Amino acid sequence: MGNLIRAEFRKILTTKMWWALLIPAVGLALGWAWLAAKFFTDVGDAIEDALNSGGISNAELSLSSLALTRAMNFASLFPMVFGALALASELNRKTITTSFLTAPSRATVLGAKAIVYTMWGLVYGVVVALAASLGIVLGTTGKLPDASDWLIILFTGILSCLLWTLLGMGVGALLGSPVAALLVLLLYAGLIGPIAEVLITAQNPDLHLAGVMPNGSANGLTGSTAAQLLYDQIQGIVGGNPTPSERDQFDVIARAGAGAPGAFSMWISGLIFLAWTAVFFVGGLLRNNNRDIT
Repeated sequence: MGNLIRAEFRKILTTKMWWALLIPAVGLALGWAWLAAKFFTDVGDAIEDALNSGGISNAELSLSSLALTRAMNFASLFPMVFGALALASELNRKTITTSFLTAPSRATVLGAKAIVYTMWGLVYGVVVALAASLGIVLGTTGKLPDASDWLIILFTGILSCLLWTLLGMGVGALLGSPVAALLVLLLYAGLIGPIAEVLITAQNPDLHLAGVMPNGSANGLTGSTAAQLLYDQIQGIVGGNPTPSERDQFDVIARAGAGAPGAFSMWISGLIFLAWTAVFFVGGLLRNNNRDIT
């Protein structure tokens, strides 16, 4: 297994794909975080002014956590593409045939790929998290999120990048075509999923149907985290005991601002997205354990 893992790393590092996708991921995370942080800083300032005029002094809000969340969600498209090409490219070019024929078993080859791309998913997640953090620092002119809040959001963002890498790998393995895999994933994650989430949530805001979808649960993993942290900030400033209805209304608005309309809480969203990832990832590996490679 060790030799197969080293071989997989060599396959990746001797091509341009890993850095050709990593560079735009960094650029998108940094740029989006920078611009979104500027916007949310202005919104936070307006809310602070309203609170101060209402008699609540020294109100300091940090809405840049929403910008951090959205930047990482957008940048996760690139590790998803990286994972989608993991098996699909080799199946399309028939280069997987040599690996299957020379390795002790197909299971060891697929296991080595799973380990290597899990590591690369973490690499993408950490780099994207650092780039988004830099964008927040550059774009925020007011209060930055607390260090603990920041780290929680970064953790969920890194986990999201990792799961998107493995989900993309599973879809590519199932379809066996890089073009088909990229079309399906990019159309869903970049267009169909977000539009469907907004429409479903607008019609059924209390059912969390959008949060059950792959894209909705992935966004909820990070977005619900930011919404909860923002709620805790406001609760600490305003005080009082909001009713469950008022809390639900706040969650709807905050999660929509974080790019996760209709999402469940962080833990539930994470488990749902993990389940989707497992379905496609395991399904893709099982499909290729018996696929005709001639």
